[in-house]
Amino acid sequence: MPLPAVILLFHGSSDHQHNEQAKALAEAVGAGYAFMEAEPRFAGGGLAIPMFIADGEDYRKALAAATVKSPPLLKWPGFVDYLRSLGAQLYIFHGPDATGEVKATGIPAAFLYGEPNVDTAPCVDVAAPVVFTRGYIYKKIQERYGRCKAKLLPPLAEQPEFINYLRETIPKILKYYAPQPP
Repeated sequence: MPLPAVILLFHGSSDHQHNEQAKALAEAVGAGYAFMEAEPRFAGGGLAIPMFIADGEDYRKALAAATVKSPPLLKWPGFVDYLRSLGAQLYIFHGPDATGEVKATGIPAAFLYGEPNVDTAPCVDVAAPVVFTRGYIYKKIQERYGRCKAKLLPPLAEQPEFINYLRETIPKILKYYAPQPP
């Protein structure tokens, strides 16, 4: 009996670049992909893992549909350490941080939506947008933090070390959160 396919379940966007980079990320780790809000829409089946950085309404919708009931990446083993390894002086998230999980990491953070806000965040030499792709959210971070002359790190999907992190961590996530056969 063949194993069910692993599917990375992203939010999806009307931004074509986001969707293409999400697809490329999934393929790079040997998984399929689907979206909640774009095509191809998730239709069920397989071992669908919600791919969201932090808790929020969109994550909870994806979690309800997903077969793998894993937490957002901030709670995956080693993810916060991975972010720290980037050496950024500021990490910029979509936000808001309604559950406080970003604050709990202890990393210096600002939010596109929420407080502390990216519009008033201190200017640093290196900032890391904590997003999967160069889609709409990354572009908004570039635009709004552009007042600073910081080097913005590429999105996670463009970081070979992040792809390696996913390759190593997805089996652990499946071990702990995938439905177990009776």
